[in-house]
Amino acid sequence: MIRRFPAFAALLCILLSLAWGQSRVDEWRHYTSTISPQALAYHDGQIYMATRGGVLVYDPQEGAFSTLAVAEGLVYTDLAYLTIDGEWMWLGGAPPRGIIQVMNLSTGEVDVVDLGLDEILRIVVREDRGFAAFRQGKEVGIVELRWDGNRFAFADIYRNLHTGVTEIFDLDIDGDSLYVSTNSGLLANDYRLGNLKDPLTWTVMAPEGVTDARQYHIDSTGHYLLVRGRFYHRGAEGWEAPRIIPSYPPRQLIRRANGDFVISFWDYPHVLYREEGQGALPRVPGNRPIMAFTEAEGQLFAAVNNRGLAQFDVPGKTWIFLLPNSMAGQSYAAIIKLQTGEVVAAGVGGITRFNGDSWYNIIPGASLLSSPEERRIHGNAQVYSSPFFLADTIYFQGQPSWNMVELPDGSIMVGLRGSYPEKGGILHFRFDALENYRLYDTTSAALDGFTADGFMTVRQLARDRGGNIWIANPFCELRENVLAVYTADGEWLHFSTFDSQFGSRYALNLAPTEIAFDDKDRVWVGSQVNAHWGSPGGIAVLDYGGTLGAQGELDPLEGKVDDKWALVTARLEAGHSNTVWSLVFDHNQVLWTVSPAGVMGYYVEPNLTLTPYTSFGPYLSDVPFGEGSKIRVDARNNKWITTPQYGLWVLLDNTKFWPSVEGINAGNSSLTTDEILDIYLDDNEGVAYLATSKGISALKIPFKKELDDYSGMVIFPSPYNIPPDPPNKWLVIDGIRQGSSVKIFTATGRLVRELSATDGSVQGYQAAWNGRNSAGELVGSGVYLIAAYLRDGRSGVGKVAVIRR
Repeated sequence: MIRRFPAFAALLCILLSLAWGQSRVDEWRHYTSTISPQALAYHDGQIYMATRGGVLVYDPQEGAFSTLAVAEGLVYTDLAYLTIDGEWMWLGGAPPRGIIQVMNLSTGEVDVVDLGLDEILRIVVREDRGFAAFRQGKEVGIVELRWDGNRFAFADIYRNLHTGVTEIFDLDIDGDSLYVSTNSGLLANDYRLGNLKDPLTWTVMAPEGVTDARQYHIDSTGHYLLVRGRFYHRGAEGWEAPRIIPSYPPRQLIRRANGDFVISFWDYPHVLYREEGQGALPRVPGNRPIMAFTEAEGQLFAAVNNRGLAQFDVPGKTWIFLLPNSMAGQSYAAIIKLQTGEVVAAGVGGITRFNGDSWYNIIPGASLLSSPEERRIHGNAQVYSSPFFLADTIYFQGQPSWNMVELPDGSIMVGLRGSYPEKGGILHFRFDALENYRLYDTTSAALDGFTADGFMTVRQLARDRGGNIWIANPFCELRENVLAVYTADGEWLHFSTFDSQFGSRYALNLAPTEIAFDDKDRVWVGSQVNAHWGSPGGIAVLDYGGTLGAQGELDPLEGKVDDKWALVTARLEAGHSNTVWSLVFDHNQVLWTVSPAGVMGYYVEPNLTLTPYTSFGPYLSDVPFGEGSKIRVDARNNKWITTPQYGLWVLLDNTKFWPSVEGINAGNSSLTTDEILDIYLDDNEGVAYLATSKGISALKIPFKKELDDYSGMVIFPSPYNIPPDPPNKWLVIDGIRQGSSVKIFTATGRLVRELSATDGSVQGYQAAWNGRNSAGELVGSGVYLIAAYLRDGRSGVGKVAVIRR
């Protein structure tokens, strides 16, 4: 059912922008969901939440949201924990990067400690020290940071706390004692005088028989220990008899200003007042777990998984959701940019669209019991911009596949992978008429399935030059229609393995992976070696003679009237796999493939045999390419190779790697993850959009369509202040032609500096200047002329005011 997520009318949101007009080559932008907070803290009238997309800040008085992310200095925005002590906000990273970031809320400065840990579990701070519980593989431990006079810096790491400790649930400090709640009980040690590295110096504090200590809460009234099914108070005489609570794994305990205790539980998203006569609070709608909660100005706020911030309305005895405008999910497996300029991505949580002002989401539902009107949240389907979280729910089953495609009429098709008990298929819809969406699966005879129960998957959708959509539909053994076509006229055609007979063999098999088209409109279908499905791999080639609709006899053994099939091998040499994970033709009609052996280019001979593009074997042969790896070509004929595990590589048309053979990954760039599931290359703007397991990342690249002249040359910022703040804020000359030389002159014509590709100041259609002359000195204030030109005499000239501060 389509349901609207309630929100306050005064809710505001700081929105991202897709405008790349004044951005520099190599600039990253990251778009992540902020509706799944993991932890929260109340400080100075604001509620701060650690989310998968940075820190979400809510002002209860104004009803307004804002965010702290990469633009504000964070180096990693997938956060698992947050706490605030004085002017310092401490952030713990979620898997796979358990880094610690400490932000000064007054200055905005961020200090980072990265020890190669997997996850930060909890953080506690007291004066000049901070302790962070971590997980690294199967090991847990504690990192200590100390104030060195300028920053909080790494001091030590403690890995052997006590026998049997495999989980750390909480940290707390009282006086000089550090308390650690673990699966082996409540541990304590003197962090100033004790030896935290020695397991024998840790004291077990929990009551007798208690091993699974979840939280040790300390406030002005005493010490309280939270365990499964019990709640202890530690008084002057020791541990008192426990109070009985529900026997669910508890998550958190707080004490409100009025003295009430509030407890939340891991598996059951309700909280419990420990007040006389007061029972459990209502469950959060949707049975979403409460990740954390706090009290702010007498109100109870909860961080709810996939539902954002929730406030408990005491008079109405219900939860009110406070959701900022955001993408709904975090992991996206397919991405495109529409003709309208909007970016659309599909993932596990549904489909999201960003129009430059706000996010709009389509979430998969479970039924069609309500009317279409009840399933809409918009009174007017054309209105999509809003500071609120926007989502429609429609009925479809299955998870998004590896890609999607826009049709000539502006509608979108998304391939769905089946997952029991859900079916797969294709979702076909328009954003401006969502109520008319269609599902194509075995029930409509549009696609073939594994078996009669309709279970199926869709591996790829590819659009040819005629506007026909070709669908790779693997493992459909019912009728073996592994290749389907949705024609530009809206008709369905099918090609079975039996249709692909040539001689005594069949070109198609039951494990197709991707589809490509050459300049003769022949269809090339890569496949995977799969013994279970009897697939030998290789590439099937179909030449349908320009008459796609000529079906011939109904008997599948007769085939199509004028179709010609062939099967070519992708095997490089004996012992190499014949699997093709991805394939594409470049602008020179060289066929490029990604296989377990690496990346390889082939010349296609007239008889359809393949001749290797190089004599030294495949590129990136040391990378274990697997399912989901892709290769795409940009406007400059460069090859972009993505993987779901190791990041991406760019093989330039001159066969060199950009920026290097190491590629682009989370270790050498601001990319948030190496799990890249899809890529869209915007050749008009020069932007690479990446669908990843941690949202959408976009990189401004020096490759786009050739410019005809210098009419679009733009210089920014203007005026340009030097020395720049920050230091990497250079003057950018955008819109120059590829291969241009760029020179900076004074207003009187004296040459100040020449920019070149050699020193990295010219990249593709952009040049950048740091305000220094050829001797490395900052220039003086004044007006400077900038000339960009080619050797054939074509040129562009601009000017900029420079202010020396």
